[in-house]
Amino acid sequence: MSSIGHIIKSERINQSMKQTTLAKGICSTSYLSKIENNLTVPSEEVITFLLKKLNIEINQVSTEKENKVIFSLYELYKIGILKRDKEFIRESLHKFTNQKLYFLQLNNYYNYHIYMFRLLLILDEDEDALQSSFNVIMKIKDDMDVKQKFIINLNLGLYSYLDGSFQEALSRLNMPLKLINNGINEEWEIADFYNVLSLTYLKCNEFFNAIYYASKSLLYYKDNLLFERAIDNYIVIGIAHKEMRKFQEAEKNYNLARKLAIDYKLINYEEVIYQNLGSLHAIQGNHENAIEFYKQSLKIKEEDCNAKGYLLTTLSIIKQYSKQSDHQQVLKWCQKGLDKIVEGKNSTKEYISYYYHLEIYKNYHNLTDELEMVLREAISYFEYEQDERHVQKYSILLADYLFKHHKFKAASLYYQKANQIFFKQKFINKWEDL
Repeated sequence: MSSIGHIIKSERINQSMKQTTLAKGICSTSYLSKIENNLTVPSEEVITFLLKKLNIEINQVSTEKENKVIFSLYELYKIGILKRDKEFIRESLHKFTNQKLYFLQLNNYYNYHIYMFRLLLILDEDEDALQSSFNVIMKIKDDMDVKQKFIINLNLGLYSYLDGSFQEALSRLNMPLKLINNGINEEWEIADFYNVLSLTYLKCNEFFNAIYYASKSLLYYKDNLLFERAIDNYIVIGIAHKEMRKFQEAEKNYNLARKLAIDYKLINYEEVIYQNLGSLHAIQGNHENAIEFYKQSLKIKEEDCNAKGYLLTTLSIIKQYSKQSDHQQVLKWCQKGLDKIVEGKNSTKEYISYYYHLEIYKNYHNLTDELEMVLREAISYFEYEQDERHVQKYSILLADYLFKHHKFKAASLYYQKANQIFFKQKFINKWEDL
């Protein structure tokens, strides 16, 4: 079956052209709608007029040539998922994106958009290209075959996960979970699915499921010497155990990940592992050990010029000194973080978020009168960014501050704000449900 209808529809939408405008003088609007939805096979003459009006040319190529292009893209798709080498993906994609490719075979058309969508997710750079790819996928996903539906629902689940919509991601991953044992998927695809599923369960606080699926994914990655992906799984398993307060199991998995990172010189993973080891000791109240691990992570991030990672770890160190009421160290590290933000001259939301975090800790430990103003501004910012975790955290801090200063009415409003988020997190609607 030909994909010409989908091509015409995509091009018309990309050019913000209405169906009535495109159809005028060529065919009826209802007939164009049937063409675009592959409900009819138009004559060559109608196709020629429609393409001419859209100002595009489609050269008829052999099915064999189309299949070769799709196979080449599939190989990049597989390597991209297993290796996640962004530079390699970016360079390799040029031969597919530098020219306008039209696939007249419907199956090839679907596969092209499926593979391209996932590669754009991995790159996580061009929001416009990703949104355009997403829009196409949403229009064609119901017409795909079983294998394609498995892949696209997996990738849509990952899309929701990266967007922070974790329950929606879990819902989207339910379909591929039902198709996992139908014998049409390769082992690496199943391992990739289990990996995405484990990450999603972790974010949904379903820790047993996170460990279960990460362990299944880990078996494939270890057997096939895909050590970076194995490290990902060890870290997920470690975090899940940490959240369940099984600290020995958590440390065991982090250390297995660290051994792989050291043995195979995977420096970028070392910084992540040390960060997680720091977090593990922090939750147990081992401040000195936590700070030491954080500093090891920070050293690698400095060498790697990882500014965002530097700010994350700096904030982690500040929290440990703050718990010990070490005002001098808190202020010292706050200044380091603020200097890094100024040095980066970056106004992205991650940097703005860190600016507010650092300003709050600085003013809190400086005992300045500006703390209330900074907290109000920060809470408004995090509300705008829909960052409920930090809205809750800083609402509690501001409410405590206001209460101590006898501003009881204002304090009650921020306690209430924090409580509302707590109810939402626990899926509680009424106090009786507690």
